[in-house]
Amino acid sequence: MSAPVVFILGAGPNVGTSIASKFAAEGWKVAAASRSPKDEIKKIAHHVMAADFSDAEKISSLFAEVEAKLGIPNVVIYNAYSVAFSPNGSNPFSFSVAEYAKDIAVNTTSVYAAASTALAGFRKLPDASPTVFIYTGNMQSSLIVPEVVSLGAGKNASAYLMETAAAAYGAKHQFYYADERLPDGRPVMAQLSGEAHAGYYFELATRKTQGPWDATFVKGVGYKRFEGERDREVTPAGMLTEHVNKALKVPS
Repeated sequence: MSAPVVFILGAGPNVGTSIASKFAAEGWKVAAASRSPKDEIKKIAHHVMAADFSDAEKISSLFAEVEAKLGIPNVVIYNAYSVAFSPNGSNPFSFSVAEYAKDIAVNTTSVYAAASTALAGFRKLPDASPTVFIYTGNMQSSLIVPEVVSLGAGKNASAYLMETAAAAYGAKHQFYYADERLPDGRPVMAQLSGEAHAGYYFELATRKTQGPWDATFVKGVGYKRFEGERDREVTPAGMLTEHVNKALKVPS
């Protein structure tokens, strides 16, 4: 049996490189993409690509290249992000629309492109193969940080994507919004641990069944549930269409 493939989008220093090192050490074939690949990731990964994550239309071509070189990715990790800092922290709407649009493109539009392309690949793999998509989130799904509103908006949108995907596809393919926290539940901010991400992501990648989509974790502990985590009700398939159809038939 050939080695499974992990594809890391956003394979920068610390988290991305640590994840690549962990999977490579475990015998996986590693594909990595980043804006400007560094020598360190080139030494670890089996295939490395330069990528512009602000252009969602180019995401599928990255997957096609990975499939041609290494095979269909079993595990896809979206670790890329873009952030514009507000010049005035008390005014979160003080940066340009262009900056906001770029951040949304990287932080959620390309996430949708990557997740949908990954799912198409997962469906081609044997039933016994691991098929997992992991998005590197942060605590902005439950914390307001006015200085980086575009990052928070993107993270929240992608959290919704992961929650929806886990509900829709979790019986066969797993989806996670991973969020490292301090032991008391506070955000790690600049204290992100590449080692902790690598260990927990490998744990998620080798799970047999869908775990909590809101995958909050603590260094040295692993998954830990905190107050404020969300598990929304899922509407039955077709319910929205039914309501819309009924509404359209109501006499004006």
